[in-house]
Amino acid sequence: MISFWEVIDRAYNKGPLMRQKHFDLSIFRNASELKDEFEIQFDPQRPVTSDDDLVDRAFQAGLELFLRVGIYNISSERVIRFEREEVEEALDEMLKVPDEVFIGQGTEQRILKKRRISDSRPSLTIGGFIEDNPDEGDMFIQMYKSLAQEKLVDGIYFGPAPKTSQGRSYNFNTPLEIRASRQAISYLREATRSVGRPGLHLLDASYSPLGTCIAFDEHEGLRRSDALTIPTISELKVSSDLLNRVAISMEYGCQRNPFWTIIVGGFAGSVEGSVIASIASALNAIMVYQVHGAGYVMSSTILSNPPVTSDARTYWVRNLCLQALARNTNLICGGGGSLAAGPGTEQQLWEIAGLASIIAVAGGHIMHGARKSKLVKPNQGTGLESRWMAEVAKATGHMDREEVNEVVKYILGKFEGCIRPDIAPEGFSFEELYDTKTCEVRPEYLERYKKVKSDLASKGLKF
Repeated sequence: MISFWEVIDRAYNKGPLMRQKHFDLSIFRNASELKDEFEIQFDPQRPVTSDDDLVDRAFQAGLELFLRVGIYNISSERVIRFEREEVEEALDEMLKVPDEVFIGQGTEQRILKKRRISDSRPSLTIGGFIEDNPDEGDMFIQMYKSLAQEKLVDGIYFGPAPKTSQGRSYNFNTPLEIRASRQAISYLREATRSVGRPGLHLLDASYSPLGTCIAFDEHEGLRRSDALTIPTISELKVSSDLLNRVAISMEYGCQRNPFWTIIVGGFAGSVEGSVIASIASALNAIMVYQVHGAGYVMSSTILSNPPVTSDARTYWVRNLCLQALARNTNLICGGGGSLAAGPGTEQQLWEIAGLASIIAVAGGHIMHGARKSKLVKPNQGTGLESRWMAEVAKATGHMDREEVNEVVKYILGKFEGCIRPDIAPEGFSFEELYDTKTCEVRPEYLERYKKVKSDLASKGLKF
C-alpha cells in the first residue's frame, strides 16, 4: 500500500495546483453526474434502507468521486490524487489487517470490532458532550465524572479544552493553550480515577496538534491505547494542521479517529450527492489518514440550515454511508451528531434515539456522543445522554433494517417541524440536571428519560 510519506509528497510537491473554488465546483459537478450514473435516489420513507444493491452502488459512486476529484490540501493548494489500482490495493490490504483494535487499559480494556449490518454483536459507546465552552476546574471534572460512571460507556470523547486557563482566555498555538490542554487531560484522568475506571479509553479533540502533543503521557495523559481525532474539512479537504496530527499519532503510536461531517446542501449538492461525498471521505481516511489497523472512523451528516442531524435526509445519508462501508470495507465505523434540542429535554432524548438507531443497525458504534448544535450556555452535557445512546444502540443494532426503519419514522414524527433553533428547546446546563456534588441525575430529568424509554419499549425495543 502507498505510504503516508508518499501521500505527503503529493500533498506538497507532486499534486497539481488548483484554486479551492475550482475544486469545490468539481465536487458538485461530479457528485451530480454520479448520482444519475449510479441511480442513487433518496426515499424519504426509508431513512434506513434495506436495498443492498443501492448500498453497493453508492459505494462504487463514492469510490468514483474519490478517484475523479481527489483530496484538496488547502495549505498548499494542491490536489492529492490516487490511481484506481492504489485504492483497490489499499482495500485489499485492509482485509489482511485485524478488523479490531484494543482500546483502554486494564479492566477497562475493550475490543472495538468491525460490525456488520444488523450485527448481533453489540456496539460500543465512546460517549461525550462535544462541548465547546466548558468551565475549567471542578465543574469540568464533575461533568466527565457523570460520564465515566456510566457502565455502558466504553470510552470518553473530550475536547476541546476549556477556553480559559486559570481564568485567563487564550488564542490557539500559544503557551496558555498548552497549559489548558494539559489541564484538560489531567481533569479527565481525575474523573476516571474517581469512579474506579482509570484505564478508560480517551479520545482527544484538542484545538491544535500542539495541544494534543502536550497531552501525551502514559501515566497522566493520553496513552498509546487512546486516540486523537482527525477531521476532514468539508468537503474532501485537508490541511497541514490535520496532516500533522496523522504524523504525530504515527510517531507516538496512539490510535487515530478520522471523522467527517457532510453538509447536505453544501458542495456535494443534493442528498444523493452528499452520501457519495461521505463515502469518498471514508476513502480519505484510508488513503490519506491511513487509519487501517490504527484506529476507527466516525461519519457525520448535517443540514446546511439548520446545522443538525435530526432529519430524514441526514439519517438516510449517514445510514447508507455506514452500510456501504460495512459491506465494502474493513473499517471500524461509528457516529455521533449535532442535535436541535438541548440536554434535559424530551426532544433531545428522541433525537438521540433516532441517531443511535440509524448508526447501530448500519454496523456502527457510538462515537463522540451528541450535543445541541448551537450551545446557549456553558456545560451543556451530562452522562445520561451517552447512557441513552448506548441503550438504544444495543436495542436496535441487531434488529432487521425494515423494523428499525419503522421505529425511526416514528421517532422522526416526535420532533417534526421542531428542529429550527427558534423552535427547538434550548435545554439545561449540567448543574441544572445533576446534583454537582453527588453526580446524580436530578429527578425531573430522570422522569423525562424514563418516559421516552417506556414509549420506545412499547414499540418493541428491548432494553
